[in-house]
Amino acid sequence: MRINDILNEIENIIDQHVLEDYIARGWVRPVCDETDYIFDDMDIARIRLVCELHLDMSFDIDAIDIILSLMDQLHESNCKINQLIEIIEKNK
Repeated sequence: MRINDILNEIENIIDQHVLEDYIARGWVRPVCDETDYIFDDMDIARIRLVCELHLDMSFDIDAIDIILSLMDQLHESNCKINQLIEIIEKNK
């Protein structure tokens, strides 16, 4: 999906400038081709999360940075735990 698709997908909650700010802050990390950003399902979910934190819950910028960082760390830890579980299961 491209920026216009994303803006329509999230029901015009944010405009292009806000989405580009989210990208510039590293809150959303779409792939970029020669002309536009390309978003996958994970990007869309992340945009929805950031909108919820920023717009619905009114967290400030610093708090959102911390929340997203902690969520990313938790996700990475969960992936590592799942890998360890798979290794243990294979070696039983």
